[in-house]
Amino acid sequence: MQALLVSGIIVFLGRILQDLAFNFKIEMFNRGKLSGVFGINFLESIIGMTVIAMVVKFIDKDPKLLVFLGLGSSVGGVIVIKLRDMMNKRLVGQRKYYARISYTGNEDLVDILKEDGYIFTLEQKEFLDGKKRTLLEGSLENRDRKERLKSHLKGRPDKLVTIIPAKEVYWV
Repeated sequence: MQALLVSGIIVFLGRILQDLAFNFKIEMFNRGKLSGVFGINFLESIIGMTVIAMVVKFIDKDPKLLVFLGLGSSVGGVIVIKLRDMMNKRLVGQRKYYARISYTGNEDLVDILKEDGYIFTLEQKEFLDGKKRTLLEGSLENRDRKERLKSHLKGRPDKLVTIIPAKEVYWV
């Protein structure tokens, strides 16, 4: 009985660690840190294989180990979600974005964005379809400014909007 409990706790904690490692690996991949992805993937596979080997080895003695495996996976998922939410709250205000808006009409948009403190370049361009469009490009300091820009643009017809995360933003 004691061996089952110890094995169950190891499986439980191993699944939590494996879930954490997997999600951390995804974050590293999204940030372009491929050497970190390699190391974390190696660690994650060792943890996963150890947990699976323990379950397979002791499953015939007591199938309750599957419950520990499932619980560890569930708890690991919840912990990962909580950690991600904490990190996202901490990162608000630190992410920068690049925005490009192409539109026809909407003459008041430039004035509205100017009044709200946005800094964009303004250009008139003729596109391949022969339409002349106004083109705004610039950087957004944080997620709040991005969401505010989206609210300014909502409901405006004939616009093409691109907003992408920028690792670094330079004012040249």
